[in-house]
Amino acid sequence: MCAVAVVGAVAVVLVPATSPEVSGGDTALVSVVVNHGRTVELGPDETRTIEIEVTASDRSGIRAVDPIGLWGPNYATLKVGPMSCVPLSAGGTTSRCSGEATVAAGSRALFDDQAGTWFVDLRIRAADGDRYVSKNAAGFSLKRSARFDLAAADPARVAEGGAVTVRARLQRADWDRKAEVPQQGTAAYLQFRPVGSDTWTTLATARTDADGLLSVNVPARGPGAFQWYAPGDKWTAGAVSEVLPLEVDGPGAHPGQ
Repeated sequence: MCAVAVVGAVAVVLVPATSPEVSGGDTALVSVVVNHGRTVELGPDETRTIEIEVTASDRSGIRAVDPIGLWGPNYATLKVGPMSCVPLSAGGTTSRCSGEATVAAGSRALFDDQAGTWFVDLRIRAADGDRYVSKNAAGFSLKRSARFDLAAADPARVAEGGAVTVRARLQRADWDRKAEVPQQGTAAYLQFRPVGSDTWTTLATARTDADGLLSVNVPARGPGAFQWYAPGDKWTAGAVSEVLPLEVDGPGAHPGQ
């Protein structure tokens, strides 16, 4: 029985209790900005460097932001390089710390199902030993890029009231295949801007077919230009086609008038 008791005691020692690190003291997170506040859009075989800025404060001053990393859906992670901190206030209580992360679609470390909302994981360390710890200090969007090609207005010159067929194809990045693929079943908007105007008006809504193709027939009621617009979603960036000029023979009027 003594032998059994000894073994049990050793087993308890080999499995110590652990607890996650928590914030302590007056260290405060002021802001986190990733990629200057813009969505990160990544092509099918593209590598990009994005900047991460962390602003923090403590009465004793900020010593470092370390460790820091980025994490996203389906166990995706990115490393952030060393953060460089610069005091912003005369007393040195507030500092802005900057670093960079590299995101590469062609590295086999990023996959289609990892697009979406990502988060910043960080620890801020103050000069007096205080700290601020967070697994989701801020969120940002990392999306698959999208673009229109094969855009055309046929004919590009027509008599007033004549029919114009406006076409395009919508594609998006496929990180798994390192290629662009047709974006199927996606809503896109055909827009028109009359000559002399800066305002785009939506004329029609269409949905891409299995090959990512769009086609809409509209009457020509005045000279101007067409474009296609797809707003994107949580996982795919938005896209705008090239501008497609339209010349109209006869008195001009705004489409829909």
